[in-house]
Amino acid sequence: MTHAVPDIDYVAELLSIRESYICATPRQRLSIIQQRLEDHHFGPNRLVTAVSAVEALARCLAMNHKAKSREELKRLYSKYKDRLPRPLVLEYLSAHGIQDPHIFFGEDTWRLFGYAVDYRNLLVHECTNLGLDKFPSLIEACDDVLISLAKLGRVRRSKGEAQ
Repeated sequence: MTHAVPDIDYVAELLSIRESYICATPRQRLSIIQQRLEDHHFGPNRLVTAVSAVEALARCLAMNHKAKSREELKRLYSKYKDRLPRPLVLEYLSAHGIQDPHIFFGEDTWRLFGYAVDYRNLLVHECTNLGLDKFPSLIEACDDVLISLAKLGRVRRSKGEAQ
């Protein structure tokens, strides 16, 4: 189970970063963009990938829960392709009679996953960086949600993949 870092006010930090970039000059924005591009193996890309992984699996699970054929999946995709990660996860949980994600995943895990989605969106749309202290708990929350969804969906990893 993931635990929030007590000293981080995730909401205030999101608002502060967003405000900084709204008001930044093009030169300031380019400076941050260059930093991101120079260190692309680092936290931002890992967080974007972790959130996207949950989003992709939740979409797949939700669609496969409804569709019984490839043709049905293809028809359903247009309704699912632009859905956000949290609603996709909630839909799949609901299909299994799980109404409270805070209980299923754990309070901190679900809350941090929500922040991870918000930070992912900030990273993607603003090409920014975050303090290194934020990445571990946000990425861990995504990993926990992903593993829990896979277990709920009885999805096993292929042989040879990291467990």
